[in-house]
Amino acid sequence: MFTEYTIPTNFSLPYNITTGPDGALWFTEGNVSKIGRVTTSGAFTEYPIPTVGGNPQGITTGPDGALWFAEYNTGKIGRVTTSGAFTEYTIPTPGSDPIGITTGPDGALWFAEYNGNKIGRVSTSGAFTEYTLPTASSFPGYITMGPDGGIWFTEYNTGKIGRISP
Repeated sequence: MFTEYTIPTNFSLPYNITTGPDGALWFTEGNVSKIGRVTTSGAFTEYPIPTVGGNPQGITTGPDGALWFAEYNTGKIGRVTTSGAFTEYTIPTPGSDPIGITTGPDGALWFAEYNGNKIGRVSTSGAFTEYTLPTASSFPGYITMGPDGGIWFTEYNTGKIGRISP
């Protein structure tokens, strides 16, 4: 049986969703630059991200109990606590367009830089490391930690699935 809940903001386009540490579901609203929260009974809370036009995409629960997300349009990785406090970190590569994000086995957040052609890593304190992909213009997109502890990601433009060892 299906149940559908309508997001309070008109014209919201939800992109990704994850289970939060508070038992609610957290999701990105890219076109309206918000992070949304919905309980399993359908109660919504929305939090506008600090950078207007950030276009949040991927979202994951971090090892610190906050929600981490990729801001596609602004080249930032965002963090929001369950009480709605934000922190944003600017990725070193301008125009990288981060899209997917996941928590790695090393206690850091790993993300795909769609136009940067890199896989990035950010610690919970905001320190970045970036890894250039071996195939040019591969457009890495979505990313997850695999059962083997590796970081797996899609490469839109090459028809490949990539893996990096943390």
